[in-house]
Amino acid sequence: MLNKTEVLIVGAGPTGLTTAIELARRNINVRIIERRTQPSIRSKALVVHARTLELMDILGIANEMVRRGYTSPGIDFSSNAEKPLRASMYGLDTRFPFILILPQAETEAILERRLNDLGIEVERGRTLTSFTKTDEGICGIVECTEGDTFEINARYLVGADGAKSVVRKTLDLSFEGSSYSWTALLGDVQLQGHHAEGGTEQHSNNRGLAFIVPFDDGSHRIVTIDRNYQSTRHTRKLKLEDLQESISAILEKPVELSDPKWLTRWGASLRLAPQYRVGRVFLGGDAVHIHSPAGGQGLNTGVQDAFNLGWKLALAIEGTAPEAILNTYNAERHAIGKKVLRTSDLLLKSLLLHQPLLRQLRTILFQLLIPLPPIQRNLALNLSGLGISYQTGKGDLAGKRIPDMEFMTAKHELVRLYQLLSFPGYTLLLFIDPNQARQERDKIDRLIGYADNRLKPQIILNNGLPALHNFQANTLVDYRGDLETKLGAKTGRVILIRPDGYVASDLSTLDPEAFAEQLPSWKTRKIASSKALVA
Repeated sequence: MLNKTEVLIVGAGPTGLTTAIELARRNINVRIIERRTQPSIRSKALVVHARTLELMDILGIANEMVRRGYTSPGIDFSSNAEKPLRASMYGLDTRFPFILILPQAETEAILERRLNDLGIEVERGRTLTSFTKTDEGICGIVECTEGDTFEINARYLVGADGAKSVVRKTLDLSFEGSSYSWTALLGDVQLQGHHAEGGTEQHSNNRGLAFIVPFDDGSHRIVTIDRNYQSTRHTRKLKLEDLQESISAILEKPVELSDPKWLTRWGASLRLAPQYRVGRVFLGGDAVHIHSPAGGQGLNTGVQDAFNLGWKLALAIEGTAPEAILNTYNAERHAIGKKVLRTSDLLLKSLLLHQPLLRQLRTILFQLLIPLPPIQRNLALNLSGLGISYQTGKGDLAGKRIPDMEFMTAKHELVRLYQLLSFPGYTLLLFIDPNQARQERDKIDRLIGYADNRLKPQIILNNGLPALHNFQANTLVDYRGDLETKLGAKTGRVILIRPDGYVASDLSTLDPEAFAEQLPSWKTRKIASSKALVA
């Protein structure tokens, strides 16, 4: 008998784990395989941005991530950390107005525990070697570390298997772009002679670029891109004395490194696959986009790919969303991948300028422009991911990320909007005043009538007492005026929010007919549970 599942995920990094969680919490039969026999303890990625933390908040693990890491106010664009030119995150409208410094290994461990809580284990030591299309999906050949192989049938396949993706190669998708010419030196070491704290430090001079990140055990992550070390292949073993000489030259003062936990050379590429979906096969994360490390976008873009795909795939499988919704994954995320490549490449090139005159001009321009409020806001929104928007439907808010807000229940308890978004379906906000609650009761009841196991209405009063209104839906009061001050919303608003916190549609009146026209693009009336296949 063949192994069967609804979705097979290849790769248990942040992208694969997030996709699996989104499927599992909607009771979709999912299996996730990983060629590594043990979780990785090494982490090139360290930065978790605000938008990723908001998505982790929906999954219930953001607080744990923040506790295990530490925060930085923003990304530094200066050539001297003693005079930072930061794109500050402090003014962002989010619970997470900062950059979280958390090694990827820690992020993966937290995600895997969340997946385990949902009853799914990562199947380690298993490698997808090939797959073929079938009438019902795909049939994959999986090789175990012990040497035996087995077949697995799945309706859908998700390739989250990194830059050398077997899934992408089997699909014969190109990986357009090129490799960078530079090689970086990386070490997790003890550092004497320089004091670093408060997130990432950045330094540059005519030798190159250096990043320094302190860890709470007293060690530091040091990364240099040094012109004097570009003749050695990145596969050659890195010596501690080479890293010490490099960082001393870029800091322009002698420092001493000791007790290395990890030393390596590494290179990077700038590549993007032409599409993220081929039939029943999807790709995400490094399998479809790799780019410059500048701005810390890699892990974050992959996790956001996964969240975008996971809920859509789950609802399409169970029949509560139209199958066409799966087309929006490529439409939405490929454009974001392309933008991230362009932005991260431009940022790194600006930091690696060699000619003294150009470096001086860059510094002057950064000093003039970066402190300007519009530039600050634009940089912060783009780097944090909070500025991402999509084309989704009608209304002023359609396609935009909805910020977190705080409401009060009839029992005078406080609840945040992102806590409500943990519901594994669509959230419908009906923003009304007490007069509308009485005078337009029929329209409100008709809108509430769309509720089911994948659509949950929330009545939001702009003032008054929720206990005085007997709706067949949760009734809250916007006691701080968040809907008005943050969104400019007037009462009578009908806002359909997707499971990933983006607005699917936005109506300015309590119009059940108009809502009925918008809803089929996102949701069907069919209520069905996923058919469990024999594992």
